[in-house]
Amino acid sequence: MPSKVLAAALAGAALCTGASLASADTLKFAYGHPPGSYFDIGVNAFADALAENTDGGIKVRTFPLSLLNLMETSDGIASGIVDFGALMTTLFPTEYPHTNLAMETAMILLQENGIDDDMQGVLYGAAMTDFVLNDCPECNAEFAARNNVFTAGAASTPYSLNCTEPHVTPDDMTDARMRISGSYWARWSQAMGASPVTVSGNEMLEALSQGLIDCVLLSVPDVFNFGMGDLVTDITPGIPGGIYVASYAQVNRDTWAGLSLDARAAVMRAAATGAAEISMMYENGLRELRARSEAGEIKARFHDPDPALVEATRAFVARDIEQVVQHYAETYGVQRGQAMVAALRLRVAEWRAHLEGVTTAEELAALYWDEILSEVDLASYAQ
Repeated sequence: MPSKVLAAALAGAALCTGASLASADTLKFAYGHPPGSYFDIGVNAFADALAENTDGGIKVRTFPLSLLNLMETSDGIASGIVDFGALMTTLFPTEYPHTNLAMETAMILLQENGIDDDMQGVLYGAAMTDFVLNDCPECNAEFAARNNVFTAGAASTPYSLNCTEPHVTPDDMTDARMRISGSYWARWSQAMGASPVTVSGNEMLEALSQGLIDCVLLSVPDVFNFGMGDLVTDITPGIPGGIYVASYAQVNRDTWAGLSLDARAAVMRAAATGAAEISMMYENGLRELRARSEAGEIKARFHDPDPALVEATRAFVARDIEQVVQHYAETYGVQRGQAMVAALRLRVAEWRAHLEGVTTAEELAALYWDEILSEVDLASYAQ
């Protein structure tokens, strides 16, 4: 059913039944990740939770790496081809500049002490979700302009050097061809003397197999999610850093408007479930891959970065955190950059406290709901 027709039908149901759930509807959810990937598992957890939360009244049909690819998702949600989509905002720099500045601010985690690599994504995904919903009206205006609605962010572990030979020292970086997926990683590559190369997520495997790139700057678990585990032989974790937070369950605005208040709450609860599932899978996946590498079960070897490369990266971040605010102001008209960075630092501090002792996706989902999503005024949000 086309999204606008579906929205009208759901709106009619809401008018007739007040805050009751929309009944017996099947919504489409497309994402540019393959079957069996963390996103696929998380989206199916979302679908199961939404069906459960509505007593089967709203079902979700999932389309992994089929109906829309990563580059088509923004337009696909906007036009109503799908009702939900996993939106990678960095692929659309002019459409989502405030959201992307918040994404790039993840570099501040490299200035924090005592945060393990495998925990950084869980932390920043929750902090950025809180920030977008409570501190960034500009982010939500960007989503509204593209006819979509934010629910929750799901995060990767920090981006690492995933290469076909060791890259652990500053000298190793000279002229290395680095596949990047956003401007932070492009700037870091250039600062280290490497050459950033833009390749879509769907083309990374071919580019690596043909030797067009030397390294993929990507979360380590995604190397395997995207089928590159047999090609990547050497991994330097935590360098260059940065977290990818996907707006993983973005809703078509017309679909959202047609949902009853109870149905919207059910969507938010399902979003908490899926976001927590994905973020915790990344955390646990990185730990598992390290263990499998040490046991010789996978080809890739993990290398500690040379201290000089760590120091060079931290020095870059110290410079870049100021420059990126200026860049977004001059290039995209983002005027509150400094205030956004300050707000994100506060959210990170808050979520470090919230996450103490959290070890399961169920515990994380409960925090998403209790601390963030349950506080959203569903009658006015995205209206």
